[in-house]
Amino acid sequence: MKHLVRRFLPVLLLAVACLYTYKLEAPENHTCPAFGITALSATTQNGTIEVTGSQDTVITVDVLKHAYGRNHEDAERYLADVIYSDTVAGGELRVKAEIPSGGRPSGASFTITVPETIDLSLSTTNGAVSITPDSGVPYLVGDISVTTTNGRVELARTIGTASVSTTNAPLEVQFHSGTLYGATTNGAIDCDLAGLGPIEDVGLATTNGKVTLLLPADVSAVIEATNSTGMIMIYDFTVTYETQTEHHVRARIGSGASDITINTTNADVVVRRRS
Repeated sequence: MKHLVRRFLPVLLLAVACLYTYKLEAPENHTCPAFGITALSATTQNGTIEVTGSQDTVITVDVLKHAYGRNHEDAERYLADVIYSDTVAGGELRVKAEIPSGGRPSGASFTITVPETIDLSLSTTNGAVSITPDSGVPYLVGDISVTTTNGRVELARTIGTASVSTTNAPLEVQFHSGTLYGATTNGAIDCDLAGLGPIEDVGLATTNGKVTLLLPADVSAVIEATNSTGMIMIYDFTVTYETQTEHHVRARIGSGASDITINTTNADVVVRRRS
């Protein structure tokens, strides 16, 4: 009997999914005064999170809910169970979408505008996450934590300690200054560090994905990189090698003030000076 269940379960799930082909979306807009808010946390499922830093005096959260059903009325009933909430506690704005459990898909995406200085904690599933300032703000300043699955993570022009993770998707970081920890699986990591201080570290890890790390010309760091296949290359720096084998390199640039650790499998590791 167990073997029969395993054999027919995928067919049953596919049949259930085919019942709900009508997608209904519903937008919402929420605002909060930015004065006194030093941190924002956002939690959702089956949706993207986009955060933009600006000089606005309010925090704006645009929510796009979605749900599937047999028809409009059926999807509308299920969409009503996707609940958005926000609260403020201790200078932190907490926004959340509660997604009902069940056999049919639903979720919510956030598009959020925040002040240029704020800490961010973002969590979703099956969706991409991006953080970037707008054209009127040079950098977005604050500590960043991002967790998602099956979605790309992108940071651009950020300053602070950043910890980002996803699965089955790439990580892309442009012009970040500060400590950075990035992890994914089955995805490449492209990272451009505009600044790395002597007590700021970098940790990058993936599987089946190339890691490319660009470092500022004045960096001082010990780099330890490993892979299982592929090459490990360090360009454009004067390097002192402590260990140099085909798939394990430990190298010092300058006095070695920062620690940089890179791990991947079945792909190259490239470290070079940023232009």
